[in-house]
Amino acid sequence: MSTFLLPWLLFLLLGDDQPQASQPEQAQLILYREKEFISGMGKGYAFKINEEKMGKLSPNRYVQLAVNPGRIKLEFDSNYLSDSRPLWLRVQAGQTYYVKAVVEIDFLSTTIVMAPVEPQKAQQELSRMKPEYTQKVKEPD
Repeated sequence: MSTFLLPWLLFLLLGDDQPQASQPEQAQLILYREKEFISGMGKGYAFKINEEKMGKLSPNRYVQLAVNPGRIKLEFDSNYLSDSRPLWLRVQAGQTYYVKAVVEIDFLSTTIVMAPVEPQKAQQELSRMKPEYTQKVKEPD
């Protein structure tokens, strides 16, 4: 009995020597929006990554999100009076990507456009902003 029990206990204590599959490293996405005089009038807009609602972004705020490597689609919610042009990015693990959102207001419509920004310029602009504490937007019941 002890001959059987000792190897079993050693196996449990020392564990399995097989390497565990670790979760792939993610990329960092920083989405920001500068303070606007009239555009958007302080309103926060809901945004999605790969069709999944992630939160809202207000003027003079930024969000930092971990995203899986690969191609991602970033867009703001659209409705009758507002439109968003999606931005497609190919992101690599361990890299940080900066995206600036700008609200453009026409006579009766609002358009949110986004563009990637160089890290040095983005960091200068981000130094004047506060983080937006977002939680995933809940779907209506």
